[in-house]
Amino acid sequence: MQKTTPFQIIQERPLCYALPGFQPLAIDRDLLRRAGIDYPISDDIAGQLVEGSLWFKELFTSRRLAPDNAYLETSAAVEEELVIHNYTGLCPTNVLEVTPSVGSCAYACQYCLVTDGNHAVPISVFTNYIDRLKTSLERNSDRSIFYYYSPKTEAFSEPHLFNGMAHNILRSFLDHYERRPDSQCRMFIASKAGLKHLLVRHRGDSVLGLLGRLRGKLQYNGSIGIMPEYLRNVLEPNVASFEQRLEVLEVCQALGIPAESVLAQPLILVYLTTESVEFYMRALARAGVKNIKPEFLTAEVKNLTVMAQFVHHFNPELLGEFFHPYLKQSNRDHIKQRSRLAPDRAVCVEKLDLIQRLAGEHGITISICNWVKAELSKEAAWVSSIDALSSAAGYRCLGYQTRLFA
Repeated sequence: MQKTTPFQIIQERPLCYALPGFQPLAIDRDLLRRAGIDYPISDDIAGQLVEGSLWFKELFTSRRLAPDNAYLETSAAVEEELVIHNYTGLCPTNVLEVTPSVGSCAYACQYCLVTDGNHAVPISVFTNYIDRLKTSLERNSDRSIFYYYSPKTEAFSEPHLFNGMAHNILRSFLDHYERRPDSQCRMFIASKAGLKHLLVRHRGDSVLGLLGRLRGKLQYNGSIGIMPEYLRNVLEPNVASFEQRLEVLEVCQALGIPAESVLAQPLILVYLTTESVEFYMRALARAGVKNIKPEFLTAEVKNLTVMAQFVHHFNPELLGEFFHPYLKQSNRDHIKQRSRLAPDRAVCVEKLDLIQRLAGEHGITISICNWVKAELSKEAAWVSSIDALSSAAGYRCLGYQTRLFA
């Protein structure tokens, strides 16, 4: 029998419910033409725009843009191996996913790669997940493999913190290394958490304290996109602020934990100006960041329509520019996973050139997804070697630090 357990959000910002004057926008072909889209929009895409607008209005009026503050308890198949993390078939590193819950995520990112922005699905936590994880670690102790916590939900969201799931996952790795000190398994964490999240205690241990005990076997990556703070507040309503996420990286570094790489995602093209990228790189460099993995926003058209609601509210003049790199017929084959469209290759190359130049000025290297590199190299050959410096420093793909296996 399933049990429903309530939880409290540590850090919460208002969604559009609290934005003065906000009203759902009906986005269609005619509106985008008036907004400056200068190419034909197919009937299929036009239908998805209308569908997305109606879906957003339903979520807005029913206040379901974020999940309820409760999760279901369920169980996992203990003997099944963890899922291999390889969305595109081009990943260069052996990675297994540590995903102790499914469904929505308490952080409620509106661009979520997993839920496609649909947070109406309940959160379900696997109460026996530790048994599955321990079985996998034992099975793979002789393999050079990363355990990625967590690509399909936030590692340190509240449903994993207050019931001790996050702490027990870290304890499982500590127990594993005690039993098998020569194990080649390593842990990779990517998180949007702030220090408040990492100081939550369970059975006397804080998450931060357990991370410190795993140094040498663990890498901690921040996950921070480039966007204005006002947009971040609505697209990531339950996430630590930009400054708080950088603070975590600095604290981890002080504990001897490799925390010098950041997943720079999502990158929303319309906000990638010289000024915004320079501010971002300067702040990261001050926090000791040496490498980033840039990732342009990919989304279903339906999900793009949701995010466009916020873009339009803050600046209606940006609506056409937001959609322009995605909807043209020549871009219909630029799909990273499932039906998530990536932006126009030429525009991505232009923005990537800007990011590379400003990152380099601050001593920050770039690692990049092999799929993105392959796709953008079709437009500009130089992209194929963009990660030469980061690879020499041990960073691959998402920023996996392969020197941890040395």
